[in-house]
Amino acid sequence: MVSLEPLGKDLFVVNGPVVRDMGAHFNTRMTVARLKDGSLWIASPVHVSFSLLAKIIALGPVRYLVSPTPRHFWRLNAWHKLFPEAQMFSSPITSITLKKGELPLAGILGETDEDLWAPDLEHIQLRGSSLLQEAVFFHVPSRTLLVEDVIQIHESHPGRHLRNALVALGGVKAPWGGVGRDIRLTFRDKVAARESIEQILQWDFDKLVLAHGPIVTEAARETVERAFAWLNIRSGGN
Repeated sequence: MVSLEPLGKDLFVVNGPVVRDMGAHFNTRMTVARLKDGSLWIASPVHVSFSLLAKIIALGPVRYLVSPTPRHFWRLNAWHKLFPEAQMFSSPITSITLKKGELPLAGILGETDEDLWAPDLEHIQLRGSSLLQEAVFFHVPSRTLLVEDVIQIHESHPGRHLRNALVALGGVKAPWGGVGRDIRLTFRDKVAARESIEQILQWDFDKLVLAHGPIVTEAARETVERAFAWLNIRSGGN
C-alpha cells in the first residue's frame, strides 16, 4: 500500500508506481518537505490516491513543485493542475528533458536564488554534464541527502536474467549501486563534476533518499563516496 512515510523531522517520502523509461522499468519516489513557514516543497511528484493526497494537503499548503532532474519534468503536469498556484522549478532544460508540453516555471535550478528554501533545504547543481544537469538537495533538519537519477541501486529479480545482467553491467547493482556507466559518459568535464561532489560531501548527512533505489539509513556517506569513486574525489569527512 502506498503511504506517506516520515523520514526524520518534517521530511516524508511516497513510493509511486513503476514507470517505463527508455525501455526499462523504474520505481518512482517523491519527497515532501515541510518548510519552516508550514508550506510544502515537493520533488518529483508521483500519482497518489485521493486519501493519500488528503494526508499530504493536511501537512500544509503545497507551495513548491520541483523537478531536480531532466527525466522527471513530465511529472509536474498533473500536480500543476491540482495546485495551479504552486511555484514550479526545474533542472536546466536539455535534450533529454522528458516533457509533456510547456509549463509556467518560476525558475531554473542553479539560476535561482540559492536561499529560496533556506534554512530547510540547500542544493547544488551537478556540473560537468551537458545532459544530466541534476540538482542534489540536502534537507538540513533531518540530515538527509536527496538524489534523483545520478545514483541508482537496483535489486536483482529472480528469473529476469537479462535485466539482472544489464543492471550489473551498468554498475547499478545492489547493495551499493552507483552512477550508471551511461550516465558517467555524459560527464565530459570531470573537474567540474569532482568539485560538485566534493561540495556535496561537505554536507553533514546521514541518510540518503534515492528516486531509484532503497532509502539508505546506514553508510549513506560511504554509498555516495563509492558511487563517485571514478572521479577520484576527496572525502568531505564530516
